[in-house]
Amino acid sequence: MGLLGAFQFLPALLFGLPAGVWLDRTRRRPVMIAAQLIDMGALATVPAAALAHVFSLPQLYAVAFVTGSANSFYSIAQSAFLPALAGRENLVEANAKYQTSMTVASLAGPGLAGFTVQVLTAPIAIAFDAASFLVGAVTAAWIRVAEPPRPPTTQRHLVREARDGLAFLWTHPLVRSITITIISANMGGRLSGAVFVLLFVSRLGVTPAQLGIAFAAGSLSSLVGAQVTKPLIDRGRLGTVMVGGAGLFAFGIALAVPAALAPRPWIFPILVLGGLISGFGLMAYNINQQAIRGSVVPNPMLGRVSAGLFVVVAIGNVAGSLIGGALGQTIGLFWTIVVASAVSATAALPAIFSPLRRLREVPSPE
Repeated sequence: MGLLGAFQFLPALLFGLPAGVWLDRTRRRPVMIAAQLIDMGALATVPAAALAHVFSLPQLYAVAFVTGSANSFYSIAQSAFLPALAGRENLVEANAKYQTSMTVASLAGPGLAGFTVQVLTAPIAIAFDAASFLVGAVTAAWIRVAEPPRPPTTQRHLVREARDGLAFLWTHPLVRSITITIISANMGGRLSGAVFVLLFVSRLGVTPAQLGIAFAAGSLSSLVGAQVTKPLIDRGRLGTVMVGGAGLFAFGIALAVPAALAPRPWIFPILVLGGLISGFGLMAYNINQQAIRGSVVPNPMLGRVSAGLFVVVAIGNVAGSLIGGALGQTIGLFWTIVVASAVSATAALPAIFSPLRRLREVPSPE
């Protein structure tokens, strides 16, 4: 299982930066279509091999690597394509709708997966997953939007262009703040994820169903966060929303510590409360950080900057998972949760001590 996860993350580290450079040289919508067709083809081999009785774990590793590679290109292309699709003046609303649809999928997907696996077995359930990527490819092909022309250049240098994208993450003050917050939040989440289930299910007696409800609570409250924060943004309180969203996310994650210390009947309610608060804060922050990045990053650099963030976050995810596992074995499950909560809490600091908190609205495109 550890290798399976590694094969999913590895493509982001290998291909993320080259993908960003290439996607700034070409149209992004055809890449999105091709990536989803590749996902569909790779996943379709799973039920086919199962029906032929030749399915094996090495094949699953290969499928994970191929789909991880396609997802690397798709995620970067999608992020860079959204400003052209919605218009930079509509990025807050566009990201709110995008994040809402993602949240609905995260609510419905696991439940449908569990039912399908139970009724039809796991390999056959993957056939439905493959079909969903065909739907994605068709709807992406359906889009009729003229992408901005790429500026002509006489010289191309892969390393230099990739370096420019990484540099933008740290030289632009707003993007730097957002990048540090995303890295801290993801790394804290991976630290916690390495021991969370072991602590609360195996040791403290929370049932898998209760844990699923606690996770679902975060998705439900994120839907509310997308709607509640919009009036504040319309009144010129974007900075307040960014600081408040990051702070609520950190506070909700930190509630795992008192939950672990609470009497048995209180553990589940505290976990649900933490999910509600962190989910609300995450959506309030995420919608707007994507809109800000989409506006301040010049269009010819959108692919490279998105790729740089994609790779940096992937490194943080891998490091967080490995460190979380090591800490769980050395200082124990509870203290690893404490460390993870402290790391997640630092995600609020960049928003508090940066120009983000003074924003009244999404900056004009640069």
